[in-house]
Amino acid sequence: MNPADEQEIRNILARYTGLWIEHEMAGWGRLFSANSDFITHRGVWWRSRSENVAGHQDIPAAVIAQKASYQQEIVSLRAITADVAIVHTEWSWPNHVPIDGTEPEDRRGLITLVLARGQGGWLIEAAHNTRLDGLETRSD
Repeated sequence: MNPADEQEIRNILARYTGLWIEHEMAGWGRLFSANSDFITHRGVWWRSRSENVAGHQDIPAAVIAQKASYQQEIVSLRAITADVAIVHTEWSWPNHVPIDGTEPEDRRGLITLVLARGQGGWLIEAAHNTRLDGLETRSD
C-alpha cells in the first residue's frame, strides 16, 4: 500500500474514533458506504449505513456520557488490492458503567474493517466488532 493511501485510511479511522466519542452519528455514518455492513459486539447485523447509524444513535444517554474514555488504535492495516484494505483496531473503554447499574468494568475489543476506494475516496464497506471478555485466552 502506498504511503498516501495508508495515511488517508489512518485519517478516516481517527475521524471514526473522534466522531464516535462525540456521538456525532451522522458524520460517523458518512465514513461508511450506503450498502455497508456492521456487526455489533452483540452479534446484531446491520446491512446498510442507515441501519448502522440508527442502531448506534439508539444508545442510552448514560452510555453516551461515558464515551470520553473510549480509545481505539489501529493494530494492523494492509492492502488486499490497490482499492481494498483491511484494518484491525483494538478498542478499550475503561470504567464503563453498564446501564443495569452493575459495577464498572474495563471493556475492550477488536474491530475488523474493510475499506474500499470509490470515486469519492475510501469508505468503510464492512465492520465487525468483537468484544474481548477473557474467552480469547481460553483453550477449550
